[in-house]
Amino acid sequence: MDSTILDLSGNLLFCADGSTWAVWRAHPVESARSTGAQLQDLYSRTLAFMKSLRGEVLVVSLCEQVQPHAIIRRCIEGIDLDANPHWAETVHNAWDQLDTLEVLGRSYWVATPLAGHGWRDAAQGLLRATGAALAENLGIPARPASRAAVEQAQARARTVALELGSSIPLRPASEAELLWWLSRAPVRGVNEPQLDGAAAVHNTGITLTRGGGRARLATLRGTVLDEGGRTDTDPEGGSRRTGLLGPLRTLNRRFLKCLTPGDEGLVASYQAYLVLAEMPRVITFPGHEILPRLAGIGFDVDYALRITAKTNEEARAANRRRTRDLMSQDEEHGGDDAGVPADVQSAQEEQQHKNERLGASSTELELEVGLLACVWGTTAEDCDRRARALRSAFLGSEYTWERPLGGQIPLYQAFLPGYRTPMVVRETSQNLLATDLAMLLPFSATEFGDPTGALFGLVLDGGALSPFLLDPTYGPSHDSSGGLAIVGELGSGKSVVLKNVAAVVRLMLDGRVIVIDRTRSREWEPVARALPGDSQIVDIVDPTFDGERTAHAELRYSCDPLRVFTGKTSTGIAETFFASWLDLESHSAERDALGRGLDEVSGGADASSNTLIDTLARHGRDDPAAKALAERLRRLRRDPITRCLFDADLPPVDLLGADMVVFCTNEIPLPTTLEMSTDRMASRITVRKLFGRAFHLLIAAIAKEICFATDRWGEFICDEAYNVTGTPEGQQIALEFVRDGRKHGADAAFGSHAVADLGDEVLRGLIAVRFLGRHRDDHLARGGLEWLGIDPDDAHYREIVTKDLSPINPAGGDPERQARAGEFLVRDHASRVGKVKVLTQPYRDLPRAVLTTPTITRGAPGHSPA
Repeated sequence: MDSTILDLSGNLLFCADGSTWAVWRAHPVESARSTGAQLQDLYSRTLAFMKSLRGEVLVVSLCEQVQPHAIIRRCIEGIDLDANPHWAETVHNAWDQLDTLEVLGRSYWVATPLAGHGWRDAAQGLLRATGAALAENLGIPARPASRAAVEQAQARARTVALELGSSIPLRPASEAELLWWLSRAPVRGVNEPQLDGAAAVHNTGITLTRGGGRARLATLRGTVLDEGGRTDTDPEGGSRRTGLLGPLRTLNRRFLKCLTPGDEGLVASYQAYLVLAEMPRVITFPGHEILPRLAGIGFDVDYALRITAKTNEEARAANRRRTRDLMSQDEEHGGDDAGVPADVQSAQEEQQHKNERLGASSTELELEVGLLACVWGTTAEDCDRRARALRSAFLGSEYTWERPLGGQIPLYQAFLPGYRTPMVVRETSQNLLATDLAMLLPFSATEFGDPTGALFGLVLDGGALSPFLLDPTYGPSHDSSGGLAIVGELGSGKSVVLKNVAAVVRLMLDGRVIVIDRTRSREWEPVARALPGDSQIVDIVDPTFDGERTAHAELRYSCDPLRVFTGKTSTGIAETFFASWLDLESHSAERDALGRGLDEVSGGADASSNTLIDTLARHGRDDPAAKALAERLRRLRRDPITRCLFDADLPPVDLLGADMVVFCTNEIPLPTTLEMSTDRMASRITVRKLFGRAFHLLIAAIAKEICFATDRWGEFICDEAYNVTGTPEGQQIALEFVRDGRKHGADAAFGSHAVADLGDEVLRGLIAVRFLGRHRDDHLARGGLEWLGIDPDDAHYREIVTKDLSPINPAGGDPERQARAGEFLVRDHASRVGKVKVLTQPYRDLPRAVLTTPTITRGAPGHSPA
């Protein structure tokens, strides 16, 4: 293959025809996965970019194979692995997982030939072209561009960059990046180089020097482009061209076989190029973002836009000529009884509408656009199958992709900078206004999740797998709200996500974790045992047990607020706890008696709830309210459920001594929503349910004290969040975690079946990272989508939530069901939405410990089920 590119310097390409091209990397801000205002912002930015175009412009989106080490570097950034061997072990295991996966990224590029100024620049370009042609004929290497030519081109490139504006962030491409683009083209899908930083080539660490890229360019000329695969052989080893029909079969093989010399022989890449031949006459936004659809079609696709821009004046003049030609057809069909054909009338109306739009806005442009797509495979059959699948995917929406016969090599070149737009592209180009082309959304941010952190999952909706990283500290450390919440129906995987959040905090951050576990099976206890560090299991007895069994149950720690907390902190927390449990009104005599008793007891060496009862009894000699309160507490002390408060033999929870504290509340009864709905119903709530509500409030207070009191990161995890957010006091503590946690190095994670369980609008709105799991109920699915920021009437997303997230009965049966477990729609810190499969952190026995699906025995061997 003869390359037109003779030399490169920085982001400049010097070509054999005398032209000089400048190339930039584009880094869009918003994503096509965004919704609502963010999606509109992406369209507005794209429109501003399109209106800034002048002359010929190439916009390209390329896939890149992301190697595991590139992801692992993001997972360990800023972490001292010597001081954190547990994270080093986890990351090493994650690397092994990534080695079995094909992870892809996507990059965007903008290239344009730099127009000269005046006859002098034109003459210099002509001289370079003449010298290059003469040198090629004589077999002499072309001379590199002079320093003066480079400096002049750099100045023009800076001017063009300013003209392109800042709507889509651009930065000059590096020589290494340009070489990656050029050297990847002939080896798509096989032995691809790696896209790395600005100074190293292909992850080899080789530093580029001035003119060093010329040697690499020379090797690119060794590629052989075989259109139709004429060098292929049949399965028996013979040539496919044998026989009379051989040449005819070759004519129908519309793909390109690229043969490139490699270390182990020739490397063959099969590539098929398609052009957009037809599109709807009228397109709307949102609804016609076809280019993001190319990126998410299910396999790798590169796409390019070859654009030639006309100014508003040029476009209006050209459209007037088209209008006259169309209107003249009325006279041609005047004698036809059938009248003017419908397609002619439609074209006339479309042309008139385009004229109106050009006249209404002086900034509107007309763009001649050739849209190209490229798919590839390791075999001709695989490549052909993907090309057919791409074409079929768009037929229902009136977009027609065609593979031109005999045009594969020009289309290959059309994907590269330095080559002019070939005729095969111009013949199928579309005349679009800038407003219309922007609706196709050629740019879309590919980043999803946090820039660094744990490999928490894989993004599934980008056409291929890409990493989803999660760092619990990212929001709070970047002046943003924190908080994470998971909503989904039973069995959708909420608890597994929360357990992995706990694992990340412990393994990556060496932080503290506080968990409320309400399951009878104590499912969080194995997780605490599987993670490193000291754990405390605060086991509150199941109240459904009979008295004798409860009395002999093994309790490990006391939650007595007067023993757990010290000083003035204990007074406030204990008063809130007892007032909530005993249902004391704020200005009642009993509330005043409680306050006086706590003032005397708190802070003492023997402070405890038992001491409080004795103190209230003593005060009761002169105060009937204190006497009544002491009698109530004595009676309640006999209830086995209160042992965690009154058993003096239990050591108190150590606020600073444990790395992970799990409060196993074991279905302690809680008031229902109906019971809390009216004062009349609330007055009938049993004391045990009041204790359950107050106890969860106490847990939240303990969690706040643990997380806010030290420099270590703290994470409060509330599975079944309503247990905390169901009371005004608990909701306030949850709000403090989300609102003020970043000031103290703390955050909270919530799980629930419905968005309404996450508290009021303020708390729900401040939660930054949001997971939505399967919800087969349409009403709950709509509520979850609205919480994500997605239109709840969007049929596509409703279908995903109700049927496509971790489906219970997939076509592949139980193996597919297990493989697809853990799928969620996720909204990240940047409000982008994507479909993610959550991965369990690969640390020792943790993957087994996080599983909660019960094992059901249907009958003992040899026995018939009852």
